[in-house]
Amino acid sequence: MKKILIAGLVGFGLVGCTSIQINNTTGFNPDSIRQVCVIHNPKVIIKDFDKLVEKSFARYNIEAKTLKDTDNTSLCQTTLNYTALRSWDFAPYMVSAQFNLLQNGRQVSEASFRLKGNGGLALNKWRSTETKINELVDQLLEKTPKK
Repeated sequence: MKKILIAGLVGFGLVGCTSIQINNTTGFNPDSIRQVCVIHNPKVIIKDFDKLVEKSFARYNIEAKTLKDTDNTSLCQTTLNYTALRSWDFAPYMVSAQFNLLQNGRQVSEASFRLKGNGGLALNKWRSTETKINELVDQLLEKTPKK
């Protein structure tokens, strides 16, 4: 009986902990995006976050460059605003992120990632930040990367 209970608890801890939500506006065409200006969020303290976002867009041949919120973005047709939080459980890991994609100042896509209960007992909470960002960008663009 003890073994069944322990197996059940471990199994419960490994499933159902990640939530990804997407909200795209009607008429949004991700294929029209060639360049994205990523607006740096100084409150996000996850190491190399901007570089990982740029790298994730590059998987779709979309040039991404990071700008400060004080930079001139008038030449950016598409911009990305984001927030992200991390937690710590033996090591730091990303627990949530939200990406808002705007074209010509109008939000066209939004994707959010959240570990329910900060990941609880789930081992996948320690997946790399890059993996989590890639999943978010995939959802944001309604695509899967080319192999």
